[in-house]
Amino acid sequence: MIQEEIPSISPSASASRPKKRAKIAFFGVFGIENLGNECTLQAILLNARRLLSNVDMYAISFGQVDTSLRHNLAAVPVTQQKFAVVVRRGGFWGRIARLGRICRRIPNELKDWLMAIRALRGTDLIVMTGTGMLTDYATSALGFPYHVFRWTAAARLAKCKVRFVSVGVGPIYERLSRWFIRMALSLADFRSFRDHNSKERIRKLGFFSENDYVFPDLVFSLPLNTFPSRLTGDRQRCNVGLGVMDHLDVHLWTPEQHGAQYSGYLEKMCDFLTWLIEHSYSVRILQGDSRHDAATRADLKARLEKRGIRFEQAGIIDEASTTVEGLIAQIAKVDIVVSPRFHNLLLGLMMDIPAISISYDPKNDCLLEGVGLGDYRQALTELNVNKLIDQFTRLTEQVEQVKPLIAAKTVEYRAQLEEQYQLIFGEFAAK
Repeated sequence: MIQEEIPSISPSASASRPKKRAKIAFFGVFGIENLGNECTLQAILLNARRLLSNVDMYAISFGQVDTSLRHNLAAVPVTQQKFAVVVRRGGFWGRIARLGRICRRIPNELKDWLMAIRALRGTDLIVMTGTGMLTDYATSALGFPYHVFRWTAAARLAKCKVRFVSVGVGPIYERLSRWFIRMALSLADFRSFRDHNSKERIRKLGFFSENDYVFPDLVFSLPLNTFPSRLTGDRQRCNVGLGVMDHLDVHLWTPEQHGAQYSGYLEKMCDFLTWLIEHSYSVRILQGDSRHDAATRADLKARLEKRGIRFEQAGIIDEASTTVEGLIAQIAKVDIVVSPRFHNLLLGLMMDIPAISISYDPKNDCLLEGVGLGDYRQALTELNVNKLIDQFTRLTEQVEQVKPLIAAKTVEYRAQLEEQYQLIFGEFAAK
């Protein structure tokens, strides 16, 4: 939903556009087996290929090989270094250790800067997609915030335009993270945020964003033929898609605190799943991150088996999904989604499947509020099973009433994203 008058980006640029083939780069947290991030790249890439016939494209990825194979797309690495993404602040000695890591990185950082500038020379535009990069959740200032800053700064040094497109903004804890993100955004000639919460988070960081825009998540622009037909008339039981994840915020919890929180969350999910089985619902476990969700799925299964519930006997389907297509095919087989994973929820909504969010971030709340399902959410850290059962029961009774509302909203979102694509790609379209 655009809040202000759209700026005129394309006309003046169009007149001076060189005759050579243009080149566009897509930057994001790709190649780490997070299927929501891969959905995002797939959505913008398919639409760019549809709209632009004379443009070369490539990705800037955290997993160069994975991205190339998944998307049939040339890719360059975000960094040539290998280091742990998750870090923890820890008093004086923790700061000393961190300073040591920074010093060891300096020579390789110079190489990374040169690599970025060389990669972007001759590139006309770098598109900074969503994919959860404007945050230091589960990382530090030297993680995603720094990489985003380095590549936007390198783009400007290489005379390449920078556009932030439907980006979400997560928790930002460190002062240096805030500086990196503000500087990166200031280097862009176009900025849009995925929801008003993201725009407000940036405003609170001291970045003036009143002239920026709010557009839906890019995954709402996946082509309709991406989604299979859903045949639900002959189902004897309601099928529930249940997503799980390990919510780890290294800035808020010690390892002991996280362990206790995680254990409590899993016990509550077991309680809810047990209730579903006892009330004759079919359950399909959904995966949103191939790398991290597998362990949580295994932990959930082990806890249920201790209660005497075996997946095979209870009819619980638990199949790994490692591709966007595989995840969509699984979600298409359910009648309602209950999940903390943002794109589990969104992909379900794209197929008019009602959803309940167990939210680990306000982005989930904004997503459901936008389609009229704001009553069907609660915080993961404060999960109440009785409330979840009540929400689930009410939503199953209203499925046929809410489906048309969801369908209308997704059509509206698709139209808004088409408007955004014209804005960011218009000057590169063949005339």
